[in-house]
Amino acid sequence: MVSGNKDPSDLKKTPPKQREKKTNNYIRANFLSRTWFVWMMPTFWRGFKRDLYDSDLSKPKESHHSDKLGDRLEKKWLEEIALAHKKGRKPSLLRAMTKAFWMSYAPSGIMFLIQALLLKPFQPVALSMMLTYWEPGSNMTYEQAVYCASAVILMSLLIGFLNHHGAYSTQQFGMKVRIATCSLIYRKVMRMSSGALAKTTAGQVVNLLSNDVNRFDYAFIYAHFIWLLPLQVVVVCYLIYIKIGYAAIVGVVGIVLQTIPVQSYMSKLAARLRMKTACKTDERVRIMDEIISGMQVIKMYAWEKPFEQVVALARKNEINCITSASYLRGVYLSFMVFTERLSLYITLLSYSLFGYQVTADIVFPLAQFFNTLQGTLSIIMSNAVSFLAEAVISVQRLEAFMLLDEREDLRSVAEVDIAKLVQSVEKKKTKNLSEEDLCQNTFKKIDEEGIFNPSFDCNEKGLLKQTLCSLNPDVGIQIQDVCASWTEDGPVTLRNINITIPKGKLCAIIGSVGSGKSSILHLLLNELRPTSGRIHLSGPLSYASQEPWLFVATVRQNILFGLPYNSKKYKEVVRVCALQKDFQQFPHGDQTLVGERGASLSGGQRARINLARAVYRQADIYLLDDPLSAVDAHVGRQLFDECIGGYLRHTTRVLVTHQLHYLKDADYILIMNNGSIEAKGTYNELMTSGLDFAKLLSSSHDADDDSKDKEKPPPMARRTSSRLSTTRRPSLTESTTGCDIPAQEMEEEERESGSMGWHVYGAYMRAGGKTARLIFMVVLLVVGQLSATLCDYWVTFWTNEVTRMKERENSNSTTKDYDRLITPKNGTFNFSSYFAGIEQTADLEIDANIGPLNTTQYLYIYSALIVCCIFFITARAFMFFKVCMTASRNLHNDMFHSMLRGVMRFFDTNSSGRILNRFSKDIGALDELLPRFLLECIQIYLVMFSILTLNAAALVWTLLPTTIILLLFYTILQIYLKSAQSIKRLEGTTRSPVFSHMSATLNGISTIRSSGAQQRLITEFDKFQDIHTSTWSSYLASGVTLGFWLDFICVLYLAIVIVAFLVIDSKTIFSGNVGLAISQTLILTGMLQFGVRQTAEVISQMTSVERILQYTHIERESQWEKGERETPKGWPSRGRIEFRNCYMKYTPEDLPVLKNLNLILESGWKVGIVGRTGAGKSSLISSLFRLAIVEGEILIDDVNTGHLALQELRSKISIIPQEPVLFSATVRYNLDPFNNYDDDQLWNALEAVDLKEAVPALDFKVSEGGSNFSLGQRQLVCLARAILRGNRILVLDEATANVDPKTDEFIQKTIRKRFAECTVLTVAHRLNTIMDSDRVMVMDAGRLVEFDHPYCLLTNPNSHFTKMVNETSDKMSAQLYQIAKDTYIKNGGVIE
Repeated sequence: MVSGNKDPSDLKKTPPKQREKKTNNYIRANFLSRTWFVWMMPTFWRGFKRDLYDSDLSKPKESHHSDKLGDRLEKKWLEEIALAHKKGRKPSLLRAMTKAFWMSYAPSGIMFLIQALLLKPFQPVALSMMLTYWEPGSNMTYEQAVYCASAVILMSLLIGFLNHHGAYSTQQFGMKVRIATCSLIYRKVMRMSSGALAKTTAGQVVNLLSNDVNRFDYAFIYAHFIWLLPLQVVVVCYLIYIKIGYAAIVGVVGIVLQTIPVQSYMSKLAARLRMKTACKTDERVRIMDEIISGMQVIKMYAWEKPFEQVVALARKNEINCITSASYLRGVYLSFMVFTERLSLYITLLSYSLFGYQVTADIVFPLAQFFNTLQGTLSIIMSNAVSFLAEAVISVQRLEAFMLLDEREDLRSVAEVDIAKLVQSVEKKKTKNLSEEDLCQNTFKKIDEEGIFNPSFDCNEKGLLKQTLCSLNPDVGIQIQDVCASWTEDGPVTLRNINITIPKGKLCAIIGSVGSGKSSILHLLLNELRPTSGRIHLSGPLSYASQEPWLFVATVRQNILFGLPYNSKKYKEVVRVCALQKDFQQFPHGDQTLVGERGASLSGGQRARINLARAVYRQADIYLLDDPLSAVDAHVGRQLFDECIGGYLRHTTRVLVTHQLHYLKDADYILIMNNGSIEAKGTYNELMTSGLDFAKLLSSSHDADDDSKDKEKPPPMARRTSSRLSTTRRPSLTESTTGCDIPAQEMEEEERESGSMGWHVYGAYMRAGGKTARLIFMVVLLVVGQLSATLCDYWVTFWTNEVTRMKERENSNSTTKDYDRLITPKNGTFNFSSYFAGIEQTADLEIDANIGPLNTTQYLYIYSALIVCCIFFITARAFMFFKVCMTASRNLHNDMFHSMLRGVMRFFDTNSSGRILNRFSKDIGALDELLPRFLLECIQIYLVMFSILTLNAAALVWTLLPTTIILLLFYTILQIYLKSAQSIKRLEGTTRSPVFSHMSATLNGISTIRSSGAQQRLITEFDKFQDIHTSTWSSYLASGVTLGFWLDFICVLYLAIVIVAFLVIDSKTIFSGNVGLAISQTLILTGMLQFGVRQTAEVISQMTSVERILQYTHIERESQWEKGERETPKGWPSRGRIEFRNCYMKYTPEDLPVLKNLNLILESGWKVGIVGRTGAGKSSLISSLFRLAIVEGEILIDDVNTGHLALQELRSKISIIPQEPVLFSATVRYNLDPFNNYDDDQLWNALEAVDLKEAVPALDFKVSEGGSNFSLGQRQLVCLARAILRGNRILVLDEATANVDPKTDEFIQKTIRKRFAECTVLTVAHRLNTIMDSDRVMVMDAGRLVEFDHPYCLLTNPNSHFTKMVNETSDKMSAQLYQIAKDTYIKNGGVIE
């Protein structure tokens, strides 16, 4: 993954693609470089000069490799399962994680310990002693002051070191846990039983991989403080107590009460909301996933609007949850601001009421102590608790996933059935466990070659025992009395199956839709678990699935699937699977890249590649699930003769098929019905048996002899998918070998480069509300900060007045009382004097004036200010989150709206993962992270400005160093942000492959397991994780480096300020001012780097806004809602279609796929469309629906469709698509999302398509992808939709490719009956379905080559159509000819 650069000539900019990553920088660095974080500098500098690429970052450390961490955690997890099994409890993932990783968490704990208990509390002590120097009447020497000052500065520096090294250590620890967990999840997926897989959707697993494990990245940063905190509170409380007596306890108790209870309650609420939000988000992402994959169908049905409402509703529910959570967070963040001020207020109040005088050397160290405590208590503690709480919830979700059922032969711990264990623990029936223990499962694991222990036996408990009886060596497959069901308590899928297939024979399985044909294969693959009976296999299996599964790689890699390349064997396999021609057509031969789910290939090509993969694999038994339905007649014949009957003739083959004409060549036939075997035997035995299906066979014997399917064209608009480079090479005959062509690369996901434009922030704010609302928000922010600063200033003003008063008294030297108070006993100053306590007498007269006011008035004003502060700060947080939530809602709706209106090409060129990523991860960032970071960021900058202003007020010329420091900050920030953004963007793009790999695996899990490729794919997954790790650890390191150097600058600033006070004539300054300046500067150190961090976070989260905005500007379909003309009422009434000089292409720069089409289809005609793969049959349909760019005119009832609104046009044409799509909603919604029809109409439609029995109720829930209906039933649901709509034009796109002849016949009959008056266009596979049409269109290479009545075409021996008919067998072609002739005569044609 190297970013494609626009200008290859610019050498400095494009790092060579081949460049290896460097070894880890950190490991190469020396001790000093590590302590001062110098080793990150080169990366920063490079990132400042240009965009960073993958190869600029270093490899991950050994100890961060995904496979190592995964093994480590897995080992502990397996031990944990075994242990739990022994003790009869639920295995705990948390326990396993702790065992695996606790050691690497210890070092950071020690660093934090020193920092929190020694340095932080004693820094104010040094400060307090230093401030005594400025008190009137103090006799501290200059040297002593300098010692104290250097102590303050040194401590600050040390705190910086420990803080950042500790943080880096904890963050890396979090990363390790995350990597290990991801690896564990992936390994688990490889083992799950089919029942468990059916229950988990791909969206759910991806959500675990993205959102849930991300919590680990942050969970451990602050976790140490949970045990450090109580210790720190005790130490600080003691130190304050020494200084001011009992008032200390009031203050500390105050601060603890303000934070801990409030927070624990809030984090409880937050966790509850988090759970609710997670469910709502899952739901929305799942809906989105379906919409994106079913986009083409949604467009053709013009169903965008109802789906927009569904998503809007899901989004509204989600946003409501998130809003409540945000308000909570707002209260949290306000606490951060006013806790410390409130505690200082309480302490000073009680101190004054105890009757003591408030002085500078008391107030400012106090402020410092409270700042420390508040930092730990309210910020760190709250984060620690909430992050940990979220992490614990994630661990629970992960644990629930890890405890899902596993396939018997792939169990992680051989004897333990996890799901059963969990159930039994929940039922607390420990006595059953002892029995189960005796029953050992000695089933061997699949080993590398995918050969598993040939025979096993199932007793009722579902535990497997080795069969002892030796079977006849000539038997290939034997199944005895097997019953099976997908889930433990689910309906029985297969009943009493008994089959014996001799070695080396071909067994065909036929049966109607949903009769359990595929289930038998799954049973043999061990995906479907038998509840009783036993199965014997003579050797390893190879399997070709019904729905072809392809992954993103070259065609050759898809066929080899990890096996070594053997050129002779490979060529032979390619030949028998009829792929040679296709390889010559591909731009890169067999090195052409296959897109996600095989998007760039036609259906037939996908099916044949899928078959080739199964054939290339060496096995004794081949299970082929309907490989012939997607290919056209002569290719099907070739596959059957050359591949199934030729290349594989010495192996045992099980072929599921709908093509009955192949049955003659099968050695053995099974007829399935409703999960049991209806009949079995050889072809001749069944012919004579007189069963119903046998009749069908005999008719097929005559009729169907060769009605094979035409090859399925690719789904529309996928042909020249722009994901592949479209530059076609001349077809190379040798390209089948493919060695001469370099493998094609995947196109980069676009990522913005350079720095973020302000327009992104502008767009975000505009989405948040009108101008007035925004101005009000800004005012609130400023007023809130003002009220906080005033509180601070008031204390300074008050202490300065006290000092002035003392000075006056000192100069009058009337009383010597004060000297006694302020000067320590022994007259010389030393360190222990702080701890000796200062005996003070309570001699404050509360009403005596100090300066302009008396103490009571000072306290009243102080109280008023505090109240204002609390009010405004809470108000501003609420207002701010309100704006952010509005923005979030609007942006999501804009993006989704724009996506629904997007042109079809957008969906072909962007993988579903990429689009989904925008809707899950980016929207997630927008909802939860961005508002929080933004508010913290704004808060910090406001505080920073108020501190600098206060400093300037205390000593005017601190302005000079301040300006220099600010400039330095700005430059550092610039350098950092550029590289950090680059790294963050890289992190985003390196993360996508991890997700796509996961979803590809989930789609092809049965293929993967049948080839025993689990280990290889796990390694691959680990490789993707490592690539992501290298970007993520660079991202962490960059943050820490920045923080450290900023803190260092702050310490410098502190040193300058302190030196300034000491050097200038030291006795003229009020100690109040010095105290204020220094204590605020100390606050600055920790805070500024936090601020810059948050800025960087805001900017990196803003990239999500940027990515979302990208999708609001995608190319939209023109005239989506409003056409140039109104649609006439009742149009189309006849359904006459006319094409005039019609061209169609997918992008403006492409070559047209339909060329110069001119024809008229009269109303009520039944028109068949035939042609080879890629002839433009599907493109013709796309043009009718205007899914791509159409030039020329298409008229329906003499109205040019180009002038009409697309919604109107599409809703007036019914289609039964090639791949039936059902959405996971109710059956009612699937038929009629607009709620236009009443229940009776819906039931009538279902009855018309014979689904009334299959559907229990209209509110019956369809599961994801319609998986609880068989393919044929899904096709029937689509037919029911067409019947409901009752349009004048019906299009069938290969609608009967995947169904058995019986259902096919039924569909054809229903169409003839229901749509007798309508114009019907049929894209045909089986010629017999279109022989009785009124006209046939023969397409070739995008042109219409013939158009006439089928009989007229057949009378011309040289026509394309005649050739196609003659390709079928003689008997068949005669029959087809007869049908055409009869129809012609019936329609009044005259035969010459």
